[in-house]
Amino acid sequence: MKNEKAEKIKILIVDADGVLTDGTIICGNFNDEYRAFNVHDGFGFELLHRSGIKSAIISGKLSRALARRARSLKIKHVYQNVSNKSSVFKKILKKCRLKPEEAAYVGDDLFDLPVLKNAGFSATVPEACGDVKNAVDYVSKKRGGRGAVREIIEFILKSQDKWEKIIQHYLG
Repeated sequence: MKNEKAEKIKILIVDADGVLTDGTIICGNFNDEYRAFNVHDGFGFELLHRSGIKSAIISGKLSRALARRARSLKIKHVYQNVSNKSSVFKKILKKCRLKPEEAAYVGDDLFDLPVLKNAGFSATVPEACGDVKNAVDYVSKKRGGRGAVREIIEFILKSQDKWEKIIQHYLG
């Protein structure tokens, strides 16, 4: 189950809508927008950080719910309302002093393609459009907003031989 590209990853960057969520946006009566996040994805970020891998979010939309969720998950690099994800991807790499091959990106739609093509390891969810699924290294079995990010995190950590240490931590 090891993957040579995933072995090199030092940062995981994800899209939000369709990846961290199932893509549903509920519009409230007072210009509020609601999104649901998965607790397993959240714990996955904790495991990722504990293993020494950084994380970031690049979203095309602006969402207070996403900002709140990112803070609770201790994700330091959060960019919202982004029209050019590729330039933000490069900015994150420069800020973290990383190379493209050390970055993993998870996206689900056409505007994610430039970053997916430049990331060292790319992944998507089953609901992604066909062009995205054809362009990535890994398509999760779990759906966006339903544990897909956790599955991808586990895949990366297993590729880096870090998973067994995590299991041993919980076994005591």
